[in-house]
Amino acid sequence: MYVRIRLALVAAVWIASLVAVGTLVRAQTRTTPIPSPVVLSGADIGFRVTGMTGNTPTGNVVIRINGQWIVPKFGGADAILAP
Repeated sequence: MYVRIRLALVAAVWIASLVAVGTLVRAQTRTTPIPSPVVLSGADIGFRVTGMTGNTPTGNVVIRINGQWIVPKFGGADAILAP
């Protein structure tokens, strides 16, 4: 009987710790979208800000082609070295 109580207590503490960690992770990854994405840019490369996580902007790297900002597709080392 004592073993069952101990096992139930360990299980309850374990489940509570999972809930606590999940809550912390969710609070740290919450991104607040901004109404209109803003592009911080140089001549032909920029960063499109789509939201904020705390005080940190989140978004995409963009390049300007024919006057439009486009999200590029990045390749790995194989794409660079391939003939």
